[in-house]
Amino acid sequence: MGKKAFILILIILLVTFIVTLTVTYYQPESTATVSFDSFPLAKGDWVGQKEVIAPFVMDLLNPKAIFSATYTNSQGIQVHLLFDYFVTAGTFGGPHSPRNCLPGSGWVIADQQERTIDIGSRKVSVGRMQLRLDQTRQIMDFWYVTNYGETASDYLFKFYSMISSLALQPRDVAFVRLICADDPASQAAMEEFESLFVPEIYSFLPFD
Repeated sequence: MGKKAFILILIILLVTFIVTLTVTYYQPESTATVSFDSFPLAKGDWVGQKEVIAPFVMDLLNPKAIFSATYTNSQGIQVHLLFDYFVTAGTFGGPHSPRNCLPGSGWVIADQQERTIDIGSRKVSVGRMQLRLDQTRQIMDFWYVTNYGETASDYLFKFYSMISSLALQPRDVAFVRLICADDPASQAAMEEFESLFVPEIYSFLPFD
């Protein structure tokens, strides 16, 4: 091996080492100001009741902001809404994938599919799961929100986080989850609920 080739390999190794350290340990501080305290509990035919998050869940997730409430319409159909926002710089915790958490809690993921929610001129790709636990049947819609877009894919979410690191940007992320009973009336009601409340969620998130 020639001297020039050896020096070139050393430079490549050094640059790779520096980039790896930067991506791993350098986390720019987020400047986002986030609060969900004024998120609406009434809109259209829906009225919500806030729920208290268990302390052990808060310790596990460590969100910067979180909202959880069950909404009921005039037909008695309920939709549970949870969304949270995470700042990764200098913190632990973060969103937990339903694909990992639900089976660990005893839920069976009977089916998975993708669907699209319209937010004005935007289309948001979300994941939908059919869930089973003993005699309980539920439908869950969920997705991650990042600086590079939305996704229900755990792999694409990790890719977006990596791109943020390479761009030396904060790896902030939001997670949105809605749950209803697994029957046609509840599914239709949840989709109507999403058309009303998802734009509200986005108005509280500090993403472009």
